[in-house]
Amino acid sequence: MDTGSLNADSLREEQLHLSLLVSSGWRTIRFHVVPVVRRGLGVPALEGAQQIPGFPEASLRRVLSQGVDLVPASAQLWRTSTDYLLTRLLGELGSLQGHRLDSLSVLDRVNHESWRDGGRTDGLTFSHLKMVLLWASTLFPAPEDWAELQGAVYRVLVVLLCCLATRRLPHFLHPHHNLLQGSGLDLGAVYQRVEGFASQPEAALRIHATHLGRSPPPRVSSGLKALLQLPASDPTYWATAYFDVLLDKFQVFNIQDEDRISAMQSIFRKTRTLGSKES
Repeated sequence: MDTGSLNADSLREEQLHLSLLVSSGWRTIRFHVVPVVRRGLGVPALEGAQQIPGFPEASLRRVLSQGVDLVPASAQLWRTSTDYLLTRLLGELGSLQGHRLDSLSVLDRVNHESWRDGGRTDGLTFSHLKMVLLWASTLFPAPEDWAELQGAVYRVLVVLLCCLATRRLPHFLHPHHNLLQGSGLDLGAVYQRVEGFASQPEAALRIHATHLGRSPPPRVSSGLKALLQLPASDPTYWATAYFDVLLDKFQVFNIQDEDRISAMQSIFRKTRTLGSKES
């Protein structure tokens, strides 16, 4: 990675940060360097750390002990920030076997190059994708969910599609905060791009024109969005069994656990009327 350039001219009272540009060869990333004060306050969503699936209890205790950060909101006011805690949680996921962080890397590149046309159009941010991965890791806590890269990518994709269809991406540590609200994004257009990739990912993953060829048929029919919108009317659908149904729709379920199969089939029976309309 090339050395970044730090521009001190950007340190103005109304910005309260330094801009750091870092080139990694194929793209340039802008970092905002801000002063931080660490404060030993608990985070309510992590108080019951041992009850969050997908994360080892000891790891969550270590993260919880870090407290929250205070960062400047203005020249006079500071606000709490959970960015450091989220980064630590992602680090804990990276210490586990499987392709959790690899799936995030794949979707970040697809988002930049395909969904955002090389960064020329507005769209999802890396922060959005990180939050979706954290939710996917709790909804799919079994190691076998992340053992194979394609399946890992689709674990994140089905959660992302549901968030876009319902226009709601809850903050992982503050679930009542919707990260898509007020984003200014055309969520309908973003949804279409993401669903198109999930249905036929081959074209977006080819890295050179010589790799182009006949794409397999779409993985799902166009009526998927109605199924994805169920959690908007009934939050109980925000559960592993519901997302297992979505994985089965994309033909990437591949789970042998009898209890999960039974739970998925139970949810599927509740939605079979909707499924018959979709087919």
